[in-house]
Amino acid sequence: MPEEDNHQNSEPEPAEPGAVIQTPEADVEVLPGQEPAVTADHEHKEQKKPASDSRFGRFKGWYVHHKKFTIPGSVLVLALLLIAIPFTRFAIAGLFVTKNYSVTVVDSTTNTPVSGAKVSMGPISAETDGTGKATLKSVKPGSHQATFSKKYYKDETVSLTVSVVNQKQIPTIKMTATGHQVKVNVTDVVNKKTLGNVEIVAAGITSKTDEKGTATIVLPAGLSEQQAKLSLSGYNDTTVTIKVSNDKAQQNDFTMTPAGQVYFLSKLSGKIDVVKTNLDGTGRKTVLAGTGKEQETGTVLLASRDWKYLALLSRRAGNAPALYLIDTSNDSLSTIDEGNAEFSLAGWVNDDFVYSVTRTNVQLWQANRQALKGFNAPTKKLTTLDQVGGTGSGQSDYLNHYIGDVYAYDSQVLYGLNWSSAALGGTDNKQATFNTVKADGSAKKAIKSFGLAAGAQAYNVAIEQRVESPAEINLKFYDGNNDIFYVYANGQVKDKSGQTSDSFYNANYPTYLESPTDKQTFWSESRDGKNTLFVGNEEGQDGKQIATLSDYKPYGWYTDKYLLVSKNSSELYIMPNTGSTTPIKISDYHKPALTFSGYGGGYGGL
Repeated sequence: MPEEDNHQNSEPEPAEPGAVIQTPEADVEVLPGQEPAVTADHEHKEQKKPASDSRFGRFKGWYVHHKKFTIPGSVLVLALLLIAIPFTRFAIAGLFVTKNYSVTVVDSTTNTPVSGAKVSMGPISAETDGTGKATLKSVKPGSHQATFSKKYYKDETVSLTVSVVNQKQIPTIKMTATGHQVKVNVTDVVNKKTLGNVEIVAAGITSKTDEKGTATIVLPAGLSEQQAKLSLSGYNDTTVTIKVSNDKAQQNDFTMTPAGQVYFLSKLSGKIDVVKTNLDGTGRKTVLAGTGKEQETGTVLLASRDWKYLALLSRRAGNAPALYLIDTSNDSLSTIDEGNAEFSLAGWVNDDFVYSVTRTNVQLWQANRQALKGFNAPTKKLTTLDQVGGTGSGQSDYLNHYIGDVYAYDSQVLYGLNWSSAALGGTDNKQATFNTVKADGSAKKAIKSFGLAAGAQAYNVAIEQRVESPAEINLKFYDGNNDIFYVYANGQVKDKSGQTSDSFYNANYPTYLESPTDKQTFWSESRDGKNTLFVGNEEGQDGKQIATLSDYKPYGWYTDKYLLVSKNSSELYIMPNTGSTTPIKISDYHKPALTFSGYGGGYGGL
């Protein structure tokens, strides 16, 4: 019998020392007594499992393998899904976003705005304005129950949705009145323009006019009239009586007066008092009662352009006048200057009052007889701007240095310094000067000097001034032989050809009254026998004729919106700066005998 093959069941024979064992997977050398080494490729083959054949399995494998991109993408998709659902969208947006939301409320019958209505969304509320609009602040996006309420109207509740994006349309809510409706229209008493946003308080309710100056308000039934208070910033509060009709919306027209007061002199009491009134003449009060010692011709009141301060020249006691300041914020009185002196008023330079003083107890030939001074009203500081005097021993040989015309414009004080002598030839070597200085005493200089011609003699060396326009001054100087003419403008003095003594003295020189902001001027000219009023720019140019009112003359400004005019030098009126309406009377007043022609830095001098 053939021999059996027992190879598969037989134990391997021990290897001889130094023999090499061959493995079936790879040619790996294994030393006797060691386990065969497993290669990386072999390990991979051992660990690798067959991939799933299902779609989910393949997707899962792809998702895990690309998790750097798949996880952020999944978060984004989830967020978009939540935002797409209204409930979750608003809940999420409310955590990060709040929006302002506006509504408009109108009357269901008249379809006019309902002002003063309370609009609420939960704890957030607002009140409608004169146009019926209310804006709720910082509302969370989502659906809200909004409530609308106002006295003498039925309450309303409306469901409104506040969007995450900006509001595109403003919903209109109608409210039904339970009382009688009345219409109110409010205008400016001076310029007749309608006034918006006027607050109307009546019968426990508050309403406001729209931009057209109108409001429809509801009052309790059964009334024929109702008192109301009108309020608006920049205007005096006004108490009015509203008429109520049972069968229709009664029309009520009212006016309001711009806030402010004008000050002027009055002899209504028999003495010269300082009084004030509102711009429509109401609220008259005596600020400073006269003592009875005031001079008819020597009492002057000049107001600064903003009406904050008044300079009063008056003899209230003794035999000499004094110069006073009235602060209109509290109507207090303080003394600027006094003594044995004569005061010549130049006027206001913003908050500084400029004047010259001549001490009557100092002789022509003595030093420091005259001084030019500036008084700062807010600080009450008095500054000597210039001071002059004379030389000699008496009336027969004096040589006097004196202050000539003084003009204030654009923060500058322009003035002449002149010479006079008792004897002919005493001024031969002297020069008159045209000078400038600021009201605080700074920047003082002589712009130009003027002397006699060679060989000429005169008792006076002096310059004369005429204000051509706010920024120009005509000058005349006699050099002992001839009159020579100049013009001052832009800080320089230049020759003016064509000027004659006749035109210098007899020309029409309007007084240009500067507006409080320095941007406009107001003046008058006589044309065809009528007094014609003009408003122009700060230099008195580009004049626009606003009225031909032969009975009226310029008096001043009240703010840049209103003009003050006088009639018969005893009646004070106010009108718009456009001249669009007839002037309304403020009051009668006392006009001093002194007139300050050419002075436009304040009011009351004409």
